[in-house]
Amino acid sequence: MMNFREICKTIFFCVASVNLGISSGLEMLGIVFAILFIAIHVKQYLLSKSASIQRKIPRYRKLFAYGAIVPSALWWVLTPSVENGVSPYLVFIPAWYLLYLSWLQKRSLGNGGYEVFVVFNGIAALFMGLFQAPRAVVVSAAIALLLAVYAFGRPRVALYKRLLFVLMYASLCGSSYLGFKYWKSNHYYSGRWAEDYYVRNRVMGFDPVAALGSFSSNYNSKYNNEIILRIWDTLAPPYFRAAAYEKYVAGIWKLPTTAEKKLYPARYRVDYAVFETEDSITVAPNVKPVWVQATLDNFGFMFAAPNAVGVASKNADSLDYYSTNVFAGANGTRSDWYYYVSVSAEKLAITSAASDEVDSAFLQIPEKDLNLLDSVAAAMALPTRNFENVDSANSDSAEFLKSQSESLFAVRNLTAIENYFIKNFKYSYVVSWRRGFAGTSMNAGVSNMKDLLALFWKNKEGYCEYYATLATLLLRHQGIPARYVTGFAHPEHVEGRPYVTFRRRHSHAWVEVYIDHKWYIFDPTPPVLVNAFAESSWFLKKVEGLKGRVSYVLHLLKDGEWRRVVDSWQATSERFVSGPVPYVILFVLLAVFAGMRFRKYRRNKVSITVSKDAARWISLLDSTEKRLARMGFVRSPGETVSAFMARIKQTMMAQDAQRPIKKASLEDSRYKNECILLLKQLEEYESNRWC
Repeated sequence: MMNFREICKTIFFCVASVNLGISSGLEMLGIVFAILFIAIHVKQYLLSKSASIQRKIPRYRKLFAYGAIVPSALWWVLTPSVENGVSPYLVFIPAWYLLYLSWLQKRSLGNGGYEVFVVFNGIAALFMGLFQAPRAVVVSAAIALLLAVYAFGRPRVALYKRLLFVLMYASLCGSSYLGFKYWKSNHYYSGRWAEDYYVRNRVMGFDPVAALGSFSSNYNSKYNNEIILRIWDTLAPPYFRAAAYEKYVAGIWKLPTTAEKKLYPARYRVDYAVFETEDSITVAPNVKPVWVQATLDNFGFMFAAPNAVGVASKNADSLDYYSTNVFAGANGTRSDWYYYVSVSAEKLAITSAASDEVDSAFLQIPEKDLNLLDSVAAAMALPTRNFENVDSANSDSAEFLKSQSESLFAVRNLTAIENYFIKNFKYSYVVSWRRGFAGTSMNAGVSNMKDLLALFWKNKEGYCEYYATLATLLLRHQGIPARYVTGFAHPEHVEGRPYVTFRRRHSHAWVEVYIDHKWYIFDPTPPVLVNAFAESSWFLKKVEGLKGRVSYVLHLLKDGEWRRVVDSWQATSERFVSGPVPYVILFVLLAVFAGMRFRKYRRNKVSITVSKDAARWISLLDSTEKRLARMGFVRSPGETVSAFMARIKQTMMAQDAQRPIKKASLEDSRYKNECILLLKQLEEYESNRWC
């Protein structure tokens, strides 16, 4: 009668084989493996009734296990690439290999195969077969797993105990999953938890609006040393833009109300949709893609270098492109993207809009802030326009001189603003509300207690967004187009590391000013405390380097970048396989293998070949036994030569005792002498055979 446990084991492997075949689309291969496992079961059942079972079990050979790696690797290389998602062959090919190892071990149980490897490989193949599997496959896999728990468990454990174990395991998994789902969907926090959650998941205010005061929580939080971005380029820009704002109203900067144009995918980089500012500009020879890895949401913006000519994002059908060179409207939950930048562009110059004329929106000033800006410009002694000395006789030269005067005027204003901030202002993370406005008149620009910009000018202390806001409005007040920009500045670079990092504390606000038909970066914030933070320890730097490299490897695997290399080899591999070279190599390997086996066989044969002396003594023994057999002395099976001689001597002594000496005939004497001679030959054989 068949063992019920063995039947359950066979059913388990059959289900694992068929499930893997259904999931991978190779149903026939799954059926073949199921038949092979059934054949093993039948064969082992028949062998269990045989007395010589050990001799009939096939020996487990590692050559077959290691040899299967080669066709599996070739199968992996020749599989087609996948544009979207993870290639299923990353899972299915190793699963088929593990199932093959399980079958190989099972057929050799008791002769080199071990059941622990059978179980491990079989369960691994079962779980890997659930990748992209239909619901019926998941149900059958659960049933097969229950069979495995029963069949491979300890034999004397009661069934209800096994079921209780499975139930407890399932309840723990279920409660963990439901708890995770609840935590993910529950966004209702209160009090301190709500504030901590907000700070942890946001940096500054990368939104369509940016309010003054959005930086303070970032600088004062316990997360200000956390890495936010990794830019995989050793020449990453010192200023990394998120958004450039146009309009300032009541302490809030806003993006342009309408986008300049809608960008649609021009092509795809694996499954990243590439959006270009101009047609086919991202495939130019002097343009390179740079991968950006973010630990937080990108808030709908594609952070990029100021001179970026395009971006690449996943799961985005279109992007809004603003004249401020802002890419917005992407899926804000993505954790990485690419930007394309020209390697030959000027480092500080930013690609201007399509036309050479700047939008008048970048000259707008709120009317309520005019008094404040007048007093600030007077206090800073900003230069005024003076183009009266330009000769208008020659229009070309007049236009050139006017352009030069405009550029010089803008540079003088920038210098004056920067110098005044450095000499008279103090960098501070907090703008104090307690320092009142007593004695301050309306002419000084203070309209009410909530005017943060006036408060900043009064207290002469603040952080980057205050400096950038006041500088932008001052430049506009002087007739110089300017815009307020938020992003990250001054990245952390470690020598030998293939990327730079931006931490929370690197979040920043600055100004872009329009000079001579180009936008330039102007940072009015005093650089006193830019690098005032403690440097990371050697150990933390090493840990971060390890994290960065692991994240890059996972990026290559997840996004299919490794397939680029494989795809480049695919055509070469196909030509190689279809040509005569692999067959010649295979023939040579087989010949070498056969030669090695023949040499080993010859060496074993020589080792067991009988020497010439031994052959002579064996021949002597054979002839002596034949002559003794004719005389009536036959050596019994298993009887040693010594025992045979002793028996002959005992027989001869008994015959001599029964026969009178006087009546011994000549024939008897010859018989006795021949026996004595043959005994001497046996003694000679015994004394020389084993020397």
